Amino acid sequence: MLEKDKLTAVGYRRVSMREQVDGHSLDAQEKNIRDYATHNDWELIDIYTDAGISAKKDSHRPALAKLMQDAAAGRFDVVIVDKVDRFYRHLAGLLTALDELRGMNVSFASVQERLDFTSPWGKLMLTVLGILAEIYLDNLRQETIKGKRQRAREGLWNGFSPFGYCRGSCAECVEPNGKGYCPEFGSPNKTDGKRLILHPIDSEVVKLVYQWYLEGDQSDAKIAERLNAYELTLPSGYSVEVRQRGHPGYSEPGPFTRDCVRDMLKRVFYTGKLPYKSTTALGEGRTKRSELRQMEIFDG
Repeated sequence: MLEKDKLTAVGYRRVSMREQVDGHSLDAQEKNIRDYATHNDWELIDIYTDAGISAKKDSHRPALAKLMQDAAAGRFDVVIVDKVDRFYRHLAGLLTALDELRGMNVSFASVQERLDFTSPWGKLMLTVLGILAEIYLDNLRQETIKGKRQRAREGLWNGFSPFGYCRGSCAECVEPNGKGYCPEFGSPNKTDGKRLILHPIDSEVVKLVYQWYLEGDQSDAKIAERLNAYELTLPSGYSVEVRQRGHPGYSEPGPFTRDCVRDMLKRVFYTGKLPYKSTTALGEGRTKRSELRQMEIFDG
């Protein structure tokens, strides 16, 4: 961080609905943040607020996301919070965020815990925390890999379910090929959500793909073309124009493509086996990492 006559600071305050009721008010946090900035002769230019939002893992906090975006743009030098748990409640998130701020040349201060990383000693502490973050997250990554590998060994799928299958959570279904498409949508759940079952429409599409492929005279593109013109009718009389599923947050349902068909024809999972791609780091670095990906096959 470049030394300046006066550091530019922003505040961050957060409260959940329950905490607001219990008296951990946003106003009290703001007062402490402003007093701290004044005491240190920092110019407080903004206060970011997430109201009624938890700081638990994976919770989406729009104000915090904007703060990190502005930090990357170099808008300020210091982030002030009233207490560390206003920023993050869990260690992994806190260490990661502090390390990201350090990489942006932005410091951090907490009023209640008397943490101030703007001094030379504080900068050293922040560097040490950054190293701890790397160690912690590398260990967490390895434990996650071990957990996913064990799931695969037990026949449990990791990630999005393969086309043709679903998790059987019909009552709470949020799959793209659910409401308005699947005849089982809204019915009682068929599994606990951990194991896959056949999707009543998509599984029939997979059978068609293999059937047409085995006819021997149709390309992937031709099979996709046939699917896009196909209306499937189940024994119950339910009819629907078939479509590829897409993935929530990534792609929308729509027409089949040559790549969709090729992916189905190459899926090991349809043979009753469960593939798991493991990753081994070959070289480490903050900006680049070389990795070797290996495929393991387990019984489904």
